[in-house]
Amino acid sequence: MSDIYSHLTPGLASAFARQLAFADLTGELAWQVDIPSGTVTFGGGLTFPIQLLGTESHRDRTWLWAWANSGSGLPDEVLRAALWLRDYGARYGLAELTEPGMGLGEVDGHLLAMLAGALTGRCYYRGPYEGGALFFLVEDAPPQVSAPAAPERVLRVLGQVIETYPVDHRVLVEGFLPQQGFEVTGTPEGLEARRADGMHLRVVLDGHGRITDMTAQVSPA
Repeated sequence: MSDIYSHLTPGLASAFARQLAFADLTGELAWQVDIPSGTVTFGGGLTFPIQLLGTESHRDRTWLWAWANSGSGLPDEVLRAALWLRDYGARYGLAELTEPGMGLGEVDGHLLAMLAGALTGRCYYRGPYEGGALFFLVEDAPPQVSAPAAPERVLRVLGQVIETYPVDHRVLVEGFLPQQGFEVTGTPEGLEARRADGMHLRVVLDGHGRITDMTAQVSPA
């Protein structure tokens, strides 16, 4: 398993929640990127600044970081986040962030973009095109994208994340819940968490730190 997960896990569930919230906003709207202006527009009415991350090639199953795409003449302004990630990778010895490109496997564009979102507090978008896909971070998204997840979404996020990613469940939950406005206390069985909106969450962990049960109640705040 890639060491990326140790850096991804604490912020992964919140990043996943932002992805769901951004999908609520954009839905199936068409997208168009304007590289010179560093923006993306959805459906002709929603425009946001972006930071380019990289591209996947479906033909040869490879990833290329935007900062390594020297032949495209990309403006420096849209490469700040990708270069920051390269420096982060150099600092922590993450070759996936410092090598110009790699073959797609366990680590792919979605995982790298999710890491970027988890580390920066932003969401990302995968823009497909013929023969591949462009991944970029979205800046200045509306407040509801980064707002704490609604009670009905909290358990959904945790459930989907632990089904999708090979992560340390305890680290995941202990990172996610405070980020979502919960006060967390330890119990003999695991964790309990309460939030000002009246949500009370109970998480049961086994002896290996894996989630075996989650229950939630919502009372009037």
